[in-house]
Amino acid sequence: MLKCVVFDFDGTLVDSNDIKRETFFAVARPWDSSDAVVAEVFDLWPAADRYKKTYKIAEGLISKGLLSKSSSVREWASRLANEYTEQCESAIASCAEMADATQTLNELNEKGYLLFVNSATPVEPLQALLELRDWAHFFQCVYGAEASKADNLRDISSRTGTKPLEIVHIGDQPDDLQATKQFGCHFVAMADGDSRPVANASALVVQKLSELPRLLTKLNQEAS
Repeated sequence: MLKCVVFDFDGTLVDSNDIKRETFFAVARPWDSSDAVVAEVFDLWPAADRYKKTYKIAEGLISKGLLSKSSSVREWASRLANEYTEQCESAIASCAEMADATQTLNELNEKGYLLFVNSATPVEPLQALLELRDWAHFFQCVYGAEASKADNLRDISSRTGTKPLEIVHIGDQPDDLQATKQFGCHFVAMADGDSRPVANASALVVQKLSELPRLLTKLNQEAS
């Protein structure tokens, strides 16, 4: 029987994937009006977290002469990362939730599932976003970029005393699917926007979160 339901955040609970991508361009645009540096970083390191991306952006700005050659990559990377986090928190706090997210979290909570977030966003800003959206009370714990998603799933298993097949992870990106394969739990793909390749590679798919409770009930019936 399923006991734990684990959610990715961006593109799964909130409609924020485009916001996160655009914000990288926005914070660098005062020095990179063509967006070329950020576009190159996305081409070369598409799966990098915010800190590696902003480090590579700072490197690119300096190497292309858009910042002084004497500029510190580390200092500029930190500045860009801080601006990125501030702008993202403001935008994501008020962006649209994925269809029926609040309703589904409430329903699953009432059914007794243990709910978690497992995101590539660092924990501190992620917790702040959940508080701002009045969602923090739904979740047993919040996991972020400080560890891999597979390691986060292992910690959830250890924390709750559950086996991999008693856990289901819902996500929309390749790292979500890969983490569940490494850990061995169920995976449900969100089929929305740029998640289509992940949905096509997944046996379990939902178009919107309100479909999830019925799917979990079906999985439980099949396991009994």
